[in-house]
Amino acid sequence: MKKGLIIIGIILCLTGCQTKSFVLAENLKRIELTGNLVTYQAYYHNVIELTKERGSGITHLLEKDRKLFAEYTGTIKYGINLSRVIIDVKGNEINVFIPKATIIGEPNVDKDDFKSENFIESKDSWINANPITADDCLEAFDNAQSEMKLTASKDEELLAIAQQRAKIIIEENINQLSGLSASKYSINWEYEQ
Repeated sequence: MKKGLIIIGIILCLTGCQTKSFVLAENLKRIELTGNLVTYQAYYHNVIELTKERGSGITHLLEKDRKLFAEYTGTIKYGINLSRVIIDVKGNEINVFIPKATIIGEPNVDKDDFKSENFIESKDSWINANPITADDCLEAFDNAQSEMKLTASKDEELLAIAQQRAKIIIEENINQLSGLSASKYSINWEYEQ
């Protein structure tokens, strides 16, 4: 009879331990979502240069190439793809894989910086004009967005900061959703390089 009670006690203890682990795993699955987690927003200030070439043909005779300079500002968002975050629970040990940070969405360049009155332009020919048009303004805006995105995607320091902030946010969520005190589990972090 005593052996039966001891076996039942061991089974209940093991079941209780597995239940805590199961509850922990189920709660943490809520973090594994799809979509993007924006963790950092950077501010950029730059100057773009655009060359408007003279036209071809007799009607453009004496036209000259013109330079256009525009000073602009904008913001860009960094973050991670949540669908690539992997959370694995083994007992009271939580293993978390965090992907590299990337640029989220398109840069937000201030369009007001690309009004023709804000441009610095080289002088036009006094005989045959080569005016700066709305299409030139749009081309300068598109170039500014592309340049900002390229610059931001190469900024390893800001990408690392965004990845580290993702870790902090995920850790806070684990602490809230686990239902256990931080002393009852450990978290191991792995970062994509």
